[in-house]
Amino acid sequence: MNRTTSSLFRIMMCGLFFLLALGTANAQFKAGVQGTVLDSTGGLVPEAKITLTNTETGKTQETTTSAEGFYRISGLPPGKYTLTTEKAGYKKSFLESVTIGAENVQGVDILLETGDVTATVTVTAEASSQLETENANVRGAITAQEIQRLPQVGRDPYSLIRTAPGVLGDTARGGPGNKATNLPGTEEIGGGSNAGVFQTENQVQISANGQRVSSNNFMVDGVSVNSLGLGGAAVVTPNQESVKEVSVVTSSYSAEDGRNTGAQVKVVSQNGTNDFHGSAVFNYGSPKLNSFNKYRGPTTITSTNLICQGKAFTASRCPEKVDIWERKFAGSLGGPLYLPRFGEGGPAYFSGKNKLFFFISYEGLRRSTTTFQDLFVETPEFRQYVQNVRPNSLAAQLYRTSGIVPRVVTQGLTPSGPPNGTAINGQAGLSYDIGSINRPQGQKIGATQTLDGIPDVTFARVAFPSSTRGNQYNTRIDYNRGADQFAVSTYFTKLSDLSASRSGRPFQDVLFKPVNSAATATWIRTISSTLINEARFNFTRFHDDEVKSLGAANLVVPALNTNGFNFTGGPGLGLPGGGGLNYGIDSGLPKILTQNTFEARDTMTWVRSNQAFKFGGEVRREQDNSNRRIRSRPEFSFDNILSLANDAPFFENTQDIDP
Repeated sequence: MNRTTSSLFRIMMCGLFFLLALGTANAQFKAGVQGTVLDSTGGLVPEAKITLTNTETGKTQETTTSAEGFYRISGLPPGKYTLTTEKAGYKKSFLESVTIGAENVQGVDILLETGDVTATVTVTAEASSQLETENANVRGAITAQEIQRLPQVGRDPYSLIRTAPGVLGDTARGGPGNKATNLPGTEEIGGGSNAGVFQTENQVQISANGQRVSSNNFMVDGVSVNSLGLGGAAVVTPNQESVKEVSVVTSSYSAEDGRNTGAQVKVVSQNGTNDFHGSAVFNYGSPKLNSFNKYRGPTTITSTNLICQGKAFTASRCPEKVDIWERKFAGSLGGPLYLPRFGEGGPAYFSGKNKLFFFISYEGLRRSTTTFQDLFVETPEFRQYVQNVRPNSLAAQLYRTSGIVPRVVTQGLTPSGPPNGTAINGQAGLSYDIGSINRPQGQKIGATQTLDGIPDVTFARVAFPSSTRGNQYNTRIDYNRGADQFAVSTYFTKLSDLSASRSGRPFQDVLFKPVNSAATATWIRTISSTLINEARFNFTRFHDDEVKSLGAANLVVPALNTNGFNFTGGPGLGLPGGGGLNYGIDSGLPKILTQNTFEARDTMTWVRSNQAFKFGGEVRREQDNSNRRIRSRPEFSFDNILSLANDAPFFENTQDIDP
C-alpha cells in the first residue's frame, strides 16, 4: 500500500472510529423550514402535526404548530423533502418536492381544507421560494448541478461565486493586494486559484457589500476554513464531486456571520443517501493536439535554420505552441454503509439504510508544461575558463555545481541587440567575447576591456518546465439515531508543484509541497419539538516545509545577480536591456509554514409562539507556528558577469543572517 492510499485509509478509519465513539449521527447543516398553518378562512391552526421527510435518506422530523399556527424545523441538509400536515377535522396535506437551500431558512405556509382526516390533499408542484421571506439577507445558491455543468477554471467551485446576486468580480488569477477590486471597468490581476482545488490559499477575487477582498468569509459544513496569513482566502477548496450546495450571502444581518463583513461563502458537502450513487470524470490535454504559431510580428532579423520545440523551421525567430500535458480525473461514491455483524443468528451484516451513510470523493491533477524564453546565457567555454583561471574561487565552485547548465533548446540565435563585444563562433554557435578576467581576484572587472577570443555569452532559447501533481480526498460519514444527528467529514489535499528558476537552470528548480487538511464533527440534538441544539467542532491546518522539499544546492548557493553596470569606469559589459545572468533561488527561501485553526461552535434554536430565537457562541483558537525570514539566505549583486567570475560583488544583503 503506497503512502497516499495509506493516508486516505487512516483518515477514513479515524473518521469512522470517532463517529462510532460518539454513539450516534447525520449532517452538519444549518438550513430549516418554517411557516404558518392556516385554514380556508385564513384562521390559524394550532396543534397541527408537521412531519418532514428527506426523500434521499428517509430521515423524518416532527413538530407541532404553536397556538399561533407557527412551526419550524431546523438542522436540515439542502435537498428535496415531503411535508405532511395533519389535524383532526381537516384533510391531510401532503406537499411533495419541497426544496430546502443550503444554510438558509425556507418559508412554507400551509393551507388546510376542512374535511375528513382520512382525505388527502397532495400538492406535487415544486415548492421553493424565489424571494427571501424569512430574513433580510441578500443571498444566492449554487447547486450541485450548476457546479458540475458550468465552466470553472481548474474545476474550482469558488469561481462561480461571482454569479451570486450582490457579488462583483472577474475571473482574475494573481493578486493585487487587499482592496475592493474588480469592479466593472477596473479589472486587475486577482488572487484566485491557478491550481484549482489544490490552491494553497484560494483568495477569490470578489467584492460584496462594498467590502475588501480580505473581508470575505469561507465556511465548509458550518465552520471556518479561512487562512490565517491571507485575509479572504480559503485553505480548503472542495472538489466539485464533494459539494452539495454553496450558499453565498452578500448582505447579512445574522449575528452568526458577525466575524466578517464581506461575502459569506457557506459550502455544504455531499452526503450519502439510501441509494448508491457515484460519478467519474476524466479530462485529457496534450501538446500533440496543438499547432505552432508561426507569426510573431514584423522583424528585421534574417531567417535561419532553427530547431524549435523539437521541430525544424526556417525562420528569424522560433515559432511557439502551447506545450501543456494535463490529466484531470475525479470520482465519488456514496450510499448506505453496510457493516459486518458478529455473533450467531440474525443477518450477517448491518444495513445502514435510513441510519448510516457514507460518501467519499477524490480529485487528481497531473499537469506539466514548458514555456520558452530567448535570453543570454554563459557559454560552456566561459564556465571552463573560470574554473581554469580561478580554480579555487567561489565562482568556480558555482560552475561545478550539478545542474548549473541552463535548459537550452536552441542556441546561437541572433539577438536584436548584441552585447558590447565581438561576435565569435563557439560550441553554441554564434557567441560573443565581452572581455576577460584581467584583474586580481576580488576586484571588479571592466576598467579596460581585454578580449581574449573566448566565447563568453550566447543568445539562446531556454526551456522553463513546470509540473503540478495534486490529490484531494474527501470522506464523510452520517448517522441518524432517533432524533439525534451526527456527522464527521474530512478534506485532505496534497500538492507537489515544481517550477523552473528564473534562468532555466535545473539546480534552481523550486519544489512546493504543501499539505492542507480540515476535519469537522457535528452533533445536532433535538431536545423537543421546539428546541434544537447544534454543536460543531473543527480543525483546519496548512503546512509546508521548504527545508525538506528544496534541493541541497538550493540551500547552499546564495542569490547571485549580475547587472548592466560598470563601476570601474570602462565600457559597459552588461547585456542588452541593462540586465544580466542570475543564479540561485529567491533569497527569501526556504520557509516553514504551519497554520492551525481550532474552532468550537454551539447554537440553540428555540421556537416560542410564532417566533424563533437563536442563542450561541463560538470559540476559535488560531496558531501560527511558521518560521519566516525576510532573508533566509544571503544575496549578492555584481556589476557584470566577469566581476561574478572574479568574486567581486558590489552589494550584499544579509537580513536575518549572521554574516
